Amino acid sequence: MKKKEINIPIIGSITLMLLLLIASCTKYETPPAVAGDIPDSTDNSIKRRVLWINIDGAVGSIVKSNLPENLKGMLPKSKYTFEALGDNREITDMNKEDATTWATLLTGMNASTHKVKDDSYIPDLIVNPGTPEQKVKYYPNVVKLINQSRPNAKSLCITPHAGLNANMLNNTYRTVTSTSDEDGKNLLIKSLEEENMDFTLVSFAGMFEAGKSAGFSGNNASYITALNKIDGYIGECMAKIKARKNAAKEDWLIIVTSGEGGKEDGTWGGLSDQERNTLCIFYYDHYSSVEMKGKTLYGALFDKNNSAYVSDPNQIYSAGAGRNLSVEFVARFDQGPSGGYGDSEWYGMIRKNGWSIHRQYAAVIFYLEKGENGIDKIQNNFTNIQNSLWHSYQVGTESPTKTTKNYIQLYDGAIMKKANVNTAGLNEDKGNLNIGGTNIPTPYYIAELRIWDTMFDDKTYSDLSNQLNITNAHPQYKHLVGYWKFSPDQLVDGRTIKNLIEGKPDLIFNNTPKLASFANTLPAQRKSGNLIIENTMVVPQILYWLNVGQVSTMDGFNFLENFSHQEEWRQE
Repeated sequence: MKKKEINIPIIGSITLMLLLLIASCTKYETPPAVAGDIPDSTDNSIKRRVLWINIDGAVGSIVKSNLPENLKGMLPKSKYTFEALGDNREITDMNKEDATTWATLLTGMNASTHKVKDDSYIPDLIVNPGTPEQKVKYYPNVVKLINQSRPNAKSLCITPHAGLNANMLNNTYRTVTSTSDEDGKNLLIKSLEEENMDFTLVSFAGMFEAGKSAGFSGNNASYITALNKIDGYIGECMAKIKARKNAAKEDWLIIVTSGEGGKEDGTWGGLSDQERNTLCIFYYDHYSSVEMKGKTLYGALFDKNNSAYVSDPNQIYSAGAGRNLSVEFVARFDQGPSGGYGDSEWYGMIRKNGWSIHRQYAAVIFYLEKGENGIDKIQNNFTNIQNSLWHSYQVGTESPTKTTKNYIQLYDGAIMKKANVNTAGLNEDKGNLNIGGTNIPTPYYIAELRIWDTMFDDKTYSDLSNQLNITNAHPQYKHLVGYWKFSPDQLVDGRTIKNLIEGKPDLIFNNTPKLASFANTLPAQRKSGNLIIENTMVVPQILYWLNVGQVSTMDGFNFLENFSHQEEWRQE
């Protein structure tokens, strides 16, 4: 073979080019937040994925009584309830999409917060002419929240709702308007066979249509037939997930919800128990079974248009000079029109001339007049409102002398302030006890209001903080001088809430009170793990499962993290 001459300068150039090529090919690790679900042949990590199946119009109690095979098979590995609670809202046009419920489900925000009422999915905000700078507040849906944390994450949404798909789910990797439940199922099966979606939503409307046609009832054969057909679709989808090529390296959270129920006469969109009774299942192949049987409570709405008063000429509810008084109330707050709870100026909530519980920005404050013989007024914060859950507020005062007060304030049973002050209180306070009627831009609900003619020890307050429905068996019952429970069974003549203490004055509303049922989210109830699942609760569980940070201002909250130890089975 003939040898070729080698030119040294050429060798140097080639060497340099090779070095540059090697440098350019150096592999740098892609940050997880950027990588998302990028395929990697050497990636042995576990992929967490979510499949959310919504069954429009499935009444929880009816599904439980007619439980089909595949849903029944999910329960031993699920955290579930058939007593979930749909939105506190009323639909005026039952021929259109339930945009309010979908906005709640997809944003984790209460209907009173997101204010979506039609299929434009634009908040229905009443603009105050006095604040022309006011802006419409939009809340991100679950897809946007996922993508903000994982830009390369892929999502698929399949629903029959054109407005929802065009105006709310238009930010997904792919959104498809299905022509039937079977079409939706087929699209989902195809995706499970061929794609690696991080988040998938599919909505089936067969039960909803059957319910509207002949009643949301177990006696409606077409309604139950639709349930069984959808259950078959669920079984097919679960089988496809288990048969996926990388099934051993995937952890799927499968969620089944219904969003809204309906009545036996085929109507829906109201506030009746059956219209709000839904279901919610969180299935993971290594969960143990927990049926969540939480508690509900009623609350009355108070805002500038909804108020009430108690006549008090005998000063039963005075905290004035020489008097002892304890006030307890259980309340929850809605967010303001621009989001959050900080829009409020100085507005009274529960008040007499001499004392008040009022709002200033996000703070809930107790105020007591110094009185004719006092030196200092009391003005102290319970807490700054941070969420829309139910909380307990308590204040107690006593008069060791005619010119001083001992007082205590508690939030959820924890002491926030305890002091002795040179405050006497008014010598006379015969005015009404008033609730609501002021311009607080963050409306609030009160479940119970209790007033006692004594100040308790610390433990008694702590014990009372999570107690509802006090009976005459309570050791301090003789000190109760005012007890109003804001529930339908306590309403008389359309505007009056009866005082449960015999001979004491009733509470009268300025118009028919707006009473609504809510999940009991007092701290002790949340801690027990027995929860009523509301529509706001779905998104926080999805964010948790996909390792996306929770949103502190979201009305819903995460509870699946309490079972995180059941996700660590591979380490055992």
